[in-house]
Amino acid sequence: MTSLVKKLAFSLTVVVVFYAALEGILFVAGVTPLSDRTDPYLGFAGYAPLFVEATTTHGERILRTADTKIDWFNRQEFPARKAANVTRVFCLGGSTTYGRPYTDATSFCGWLREFLAEADPSRQWEIINAGGISYASYRIVRLMEELVEYEPDLFIVYTGHNEFLERRTYERLLRTPEFMRDMGSLASRLRLYSLLSDIAYPTPEVLATEIDALLDNSIGPEEYHRDDVLRDAVLEHFRISLERMAHIGRESGAGLVFVTPSSNVRDFSPFKAEPDAGLDAESLRQVDQLKESITGHLDDEDYAQAAALADQALAIDPRDADLLFRKGTALLALGESEQARRALVAARDEDVAPLRALSPMARTVAEVASANSVALVDFEAMMEKVSNDGIPGDEHFLDHVHPSIEAHRMLALAILDQLVEMEVASLVSTWNGAVISDITDRVNGGVDDAATAWAFANVARVLSWAGKQAEALRLAKRATEITGDHHTLNQMLAVLVRNERYEEALDYARQAAELMPDIAYVRRMYGILLSEQGQSTQALRELEVAARLDPAMTDIHYHLGVVLSDLGQVDRAERAYRTAIEVEPVNANALNNLGILLAMRGDYVQAAALFERAVEVDPGHQDAAGNLERARGLLGL
Repeated sequence: MTSLVKKLAFSLTVVVVFYAALEGILFVAGVTPLSDRTDPYLGFAGYAPLFVEATTTHGERILRTADTKIDWFNRQEFPARKAANVTRVFCLGGSTTYGRPYTDATSFCGWLREFLAEADPSRQWEIINAGGISYASYRIVRLMEELVEYEPDLFIVYTGHNEFLERRTYERLLRTPEFMRDMGSLASRLRLYSLLSDIAYPTPEVLATEIDALLDNSIGPEEYHRDDVLRDAVLEHFRISLERMAHIGRESGAGLVFVTPSSNVRDFSPFKAEPDAGLDAESLRQVDQLKESITGHLDDEDYAQAAALADQALAIDPRDADLLFRKGTALLALGESEQARRALVAARDEDVAPLRALSPMARTVAEVASANSVALVDFEAMMEKVSNDGIPGDEHFLDHVHPSIEAHRMLALAILDQLVEMEVASLVSTWNGAVISDITDRVNGGVDDAATAWAFANVARVLSWAGKQAEALRLAKRATEITGDHHTLNQMLAVLVRNERYEEALDYARQAAELMPDIAYVRRMYGILLSEQGQSTQALRELEVAARLDPAMTDIHYHLGVVLSDLGQVDRAERAYRTAIEVEPVNANALNNLGILLAMRGDYVQAAALFERAVEVDPGHQDAAGNLERARGLLGL
């Protein structure tokens, strides 16, 4: 027996020595562990740097935000070569870090810049806001890989809300059993595994260079559906991204601070609820009836009965986000704060459109920070501590995730305390409440009416997209009352049109057209709304102007065709429809309408061909399908 143990020990030693030697050879050969150099699940179609070099009028070389990135990032600039006694800090994250719905000045990054200048004037501080709108953790990692080239002293990262914004399939990951994924995570630290992985999987799933967010390219939360497997994959990828950030920080020698994400739990209902796929028709009917009854009891302030009915419904479908939110609302009104908090947090976590960081994400941030000796600012705990009943709501959030200016200020002060603890900053003896108050007054005083209106309009856009039309309309109206500039008018228009309130929208469209006579899409919208109200002659003038300003604009020639048809100018309408099809060959409406004109002229063969093309590009186009059937009937087919 002893001899067998010795043989096994010897064999194991040989194997370990062999692989250690192989790792050493691969190290000399320049093979880098997968976990240190790339995202194991995603590649990118390309990378355009956030900062590009420029020269000021005084001949100073600087780095400034690239023009191609302005849609996602604040304009920032800093010297290309860091001077002595400068501490350079990059703030990274999504739209919260950016400062949405405002901008950099009132973000926690902007506040920190103001505070540090007076709290520790012994050094020069460069606080650079690199927060990107809709940027998720995996994009932040890619950005950090650029920023390490710019002599950073510290990274501050606030991330977690945008992990579900982009379309990702994780096809390879989802085919792999969980225990193998865990083993793969450990193995990715080995050079041999990395070499074999590069050979086996040379091309991971590729994302576009810049954001293609569901928020910007969908008609609402209906794009989302419950997918627990995808959810788990996103959570695992989030952890891996944070681990890679920690590695980048260590390798670069820069400090790193993680911030746990917080969100509006109390006053923001879920974006989307979805019934359990396993429920039968009778169960679905019962839940719908109970929901209707719960709403009535909430409206009547009969909170005890609302809570009781919510429990009945949740016994049938325990993961319905709307039911959980209504239960939490009722319990909160009954003074059951802790039970209400649990229900409201569960409502956020069961939201089928998870555009707020899920509870596991805050825990993951804390766990990765602890495991990698990364400093942590627990913003989630902060918000719970200062919120009514310990449940963050409208008093500290402007919408579902974006903190108020005051909450940003509080976060900046907490980060400052953390920097002092890390010995990155040292407070001067004159730093006190009075100084903080003066800075607060100065920053708040810089928020003018235009900035406030812009912020309200931005929030209205998100709320309208989420289907929260009453709230969106209220904020959009406030924005236009403060300042009727092009941005606020456009947002008001969008909300009104989404609500099909065309008569009200027409007045705002007129104002927008007067304010922006050379903007094609504004004149187009005004023309369409005039057409909807039967004002075809005036609509034609507006649409013709829009077509001259931008002949390639999608749908413009189609709408011209509609108005010309209404005015009886059939030949011109036909030309407009043909142009619309040239510009956009898959425009089913233009194909169908041109087919109608040809059928009215007796050309059923060409009409049928157009109807058929319309159905091919849009199988759900009922008008085209009906017209095709009738045309074929007339042709005896």
